[in-house]
Amino acid sequence: MERRDSQQGMDKLLRQLESDYIKAVKDNENTTVEGFIEQFLYDSWDYNDKNLEDIKSVLGRYSDGEIYQGTFSKSFTEMLKHLKMKLQQLDSAMEYPVLHTNNGASLLVAFVDGLVIQYYVGIYNVEKLREMTSYIKSVILHALKTEGTESVELT
Repeated sequence: MERRDSQQGMDKLLRQLESDYIKAVKDNENTTVEGFIEQFLYDSWDYNDKNLEDIKSVLGRYSDGEIYQGTFSKSFTEMLKHLKMKLQQLDSAMEYPVLHTNNGASLLVAFVDGLVIQYYVGIYNVEKLREMTSYIKSVILHALKTEGTESVELT
């Protein structure tokens, strides 16, 4: 069977989305977890709004088998690695125990991506997400303070 370009390595568009994500994490210069997450949320709303068609294209090609699951997973894992490192650096006092688990960054992304999916299907628009950001940040920060997460691993 002949392999398509996107199957021979990382899909070019997926690579760009990964690069943009890592750059956004690194460029977020907030010095607190609270500030970082707030900026992360605003950046997420704006980026997803501006890049909706590219994201849909990558997800469609993944669904159609044109991007291997392993390739997609490696890209996502790389993004999470950078987010996890940044959040753990910002939380040196360990005020947010969830951030120091293997799945802390993943849980944050799951929460944000869940809202992004709701944006995609029309439940929220970007303006509404921006209006809700302060509240969303508070909910996330509260969840990240959950104790007793050391033994819970999702992956």
